[in-house]
Amino acid sequence: MNIEDLILRETARRETYKSLAELYYLPQKNLNGRLKELEQQLTKLGSEALNCAVLMRSELQVLEEYNTLAIDFSRLFVGPYHLLAPPYGSVYLDNERRVMGDSTMDVRKRYGKAGLDISEQFKDAPDHIAAELEFMFYLIYKEIEAINTGAAEDASEQLIRQKSFLFNHLGNWVPHFTGLLEAKAKTGFYQNLAVATSKFVAEDLDFLTSLEVYQPA
Repeated sequence: MNIEDLILRETARRETYKSLAELYYLPQKNLNGRLKELEQQLTKLGSEALNCAVLMRSELQVLEEYNTLAIDFSRLFVGPYHLLAPPYGSVYLDNERRVMGDSTMDVRKRYGKAGLDISEQFKDAPDHIAAELEFMFYLIYKEIEAINTGAAEDASEQLIRQKSFLFNHLGNWVPHFTGLLEAKAKTGFYQNLAVATSKFVAEDLDFLTSLEVYQPA
């Protein structure tokens, strides 16, 4: 694969993570544009998640208003009494099945090592699904930046961070989370988001695992 094709692929991976992350925030009226972007990137990657993105946009066009999605979002991820699909890695990775467990501290440490800190505007736990998807976006962004400047060693380091993070965190708990989300969601939108997230993360983990630099730690 030449440099141009490599950058095109990595850009599609980066933007897919960004689009998926934004879909796990409270629904806003720019959803249609975000879903179009997601479809474009998944098409470039040849992802099996593409059909789910198409179905999500179809349902969005049928809904007369965003209140239906907002209600489903709240009952799934906010509560007030019980989260039907907790969007936090520690719930699935730590034996206590609680928020802010040991795995959350490891996520925070990985953010710090990559040069990131939690934004003051982000009021949720560091291992929220959106935060972890955005972290993958950032790591791929840094990888592309290194490729463009000819810093091969730095690009490899960013790949290693991506693979390790997927292997130990996002790719480890997303199957459990998305299975629960698909079962508990009342809207086809969130059911298809669950499947799209699961398929893409699994595909990306397989892709990264196949690379010679794969070194989970």
